[in-house]
Amino acid sequence: MDTLQSAHLWEKLTGELAAQQPFMEMLTRSLTSDYRSRGGGIFCARGCSGCCTLVVNCTLTEAVTIAAALDEGQSVLVDAYVARLRELVVGAGDLKAYLRIHRHSSGGCPLLERDGACGVYAVRPFSCRALLSTRESRWCSADFASLSPAEKQAFVESLDREAVAFPMHYLAASRDAASGLENRLSVRLAETFGFSVYGNMPVLVHLAKRHDLARVVSTGRDAVEELLARVGLDNPLLLQLEGV
Repeated sequence: MDTLQSAHLWEKLTGELAAQQPFMEMLTRSLTSDYRSRGGGIFCARGCSGCCTLVVNCTLTEAVTIAAALDEGQSVLVDAYVARLRELVVGAGDLKAYLRIHRHSSGGCPLLERDGACGVYAVRPFSCRALLSTRESRWCSADFASLSPAEKQAFVESLDREAVAFPMHYLAASRDAASGLENRLSVRLAETFGFSVYGNMPVLVHLAKRHDLARVVSTGRDAVEELLARVGLDNPLLLQLEGV
């Protein structure tokens, strides 16, 4: 596949994403309004950045869009984050250990600004857009492993099980919608190139920005696997490649 053809295909894929983002925005506003009208609380606001210490995953299409929006200062921060994470995940033996790294060691999302605002809010991934917290923001950054059994029990009992993605405190409807949109993007990517790429958002953004991952994908799965091995990011905890 030549460069011009690859660029045309990526223009279509990112264009489809751009068309889906306003839908997700309208949906989250509607879900928030509806839940509040029924007496519930949604506590998300500018600067409440507890969820930015969670693992943020996205599709490659989203990462390509985010990478295009970064300035050089943001790109440098992403580079440093990925270099640090690459070393940290060497000691992560399983998913729980990987999740713990993000809570305690990775330093949080590199695109988070000093005032707690998202530096790429307009193009943030669906996984971020989906998080509508029904509890105070302190619960988004809480380390549940450090809570006492009584504290954990009190938290679980406080959840609105008809609305949340139990045992989490985020609205289920928005998470389900975002998952569906992510799946659609992954399917379109696989239909276009024969496989999809999904995983850690800053890692994918780094690869798109510094290693032209979008172009590499158009040359085939083997080329992507070779790139990941060369830069030391061929870790299934970070990224997953899946066929049609």
